[in-house]
Amino acid sequence: MKLLLDENLPKKLKLDFEIHDVFTVRDMNWQGIKNGELFKLCF
Repeated sequence: MKLLLDENLPKKLKLDFEIHDVFTVRDMNWQGIKNGELFKLCF
């Protein structure tokens, strides 16, 4: 499963999902993008 964590969540939360592919908005350089646009970028 792929997970995208919002930019307002702690980056360390990513470590709690070791068996999944976890990315943060910061990892993807998508800071400041609204939810609808984030959804489109994910696909």
